Amino acid sequence: MGTKMFFSGFVLGISLLFFLSRGEGATVYVSNQGLNKIQVIDTDAKKVVKEIEVAKTPHNLIFSKDKKLLYVANVGTADLAIIDVESGKVANRIPADARAHGLALSPDGKELYIVNVGANNVSIIDLAAKKVVYNIGVGKAPAVAVFSKDGKKAYVTNGGENTLSVVDTKKRQVLSTISLPKAKAEKHEHTVGAMGIERSPDGKFIYVSNGFAESISIIDVAKDRVVKTIPTGKEAHGLIVSPDGKFVYVTNRLDHNVSVIDAKERKVIHSIPVAQRPDIIDISPDGKTAFATSREDKALVVIDLINHKQAASILLGGDPHGVAFYK
Repeated sequence: MGTKMFFSGFVLGISLLFFLSRGEGATVYVSNQGLNKIQVIDTDAKKVVKEIEVAKTPHNLIFSKDKKLLYVANVGTADLAIIDVESGKVANRIPADARAHGLALSPDGKELYIVNVGANNVSIIDLAAKKVVYNIGVGKAPAVAVFSKDGKKAYVTNGGENTLSVVDTKKRQVLSTISLPKAKAEKHEHTVGAMGIERSPDGKFIYVSNGFAESISIIDVAKDRVVKTIPTGKEAHGLIVSPDGKFVYVTNRLDHNVSVIDAKERKVIHSIPVAQRPDIIDISPDGKTAFATSREDKALVVIDLINHKQAASILLGGDPHGVAFYK
């Protein structure tokens, strides 16, 4: 009897570990610009478990290094909301510039770059002082940004043109501008060129999605130049790199799918059909599950990256946009 109970408990424990390792039962935060709220989603229960009122049109969001705070860029009110994760309340608000859109946290966690699409600049926020300490002019309609691994440079995608601004973070000025593929926008001027951006885990490469150019470009960080452009799908938008650096996932908004790119071979190896108009994408730490917002279906899509299929679609309402994995 005791042996059977032990064995059953052992099997149950292993099953639970397997279940958790698949990224299921995750907690994911979504900025819903249609509802002016941050929604907290339990992906196991497949429902919203908490909503946090923020400002008008919350767009992209990012956690602090210790995940005690959530930073939210608000397009409609041109500011940053800082949310205390434990209490679920807005702790501070910091004015930025016109149409605050993208966010990038410095590797040391001391500075936050806010990309202001309506002002063609980046606001640097000193998080200890809780204020903007500098503004850097970049390209037309900048969208998002990412830091180099050593924090010495920041890369800003310019969605209104086909460029990437390389910023010297110490001098607080643009070092160079990298040209990227360009195509004529079908709907919005801000989606002509560079959109999503991520850094490889080893810090050697930057990946940029090229919007209506239907591709992504790989930038060599040491040389600050494009080394490869890979065709993906229509309106390549959101982008994320797997934690082990082996794969890059790109949402193609008009193809309603996610391209899976082999980072070593530098080619698309799978295409995963998902909900309508997938937008921003994030990934679980084990690299087995991705989470993408769907603008048309007003949902959070859970993607099984092992079997390359949509695992679930969780209705959110409004207009979901940014997404950030919590735990």
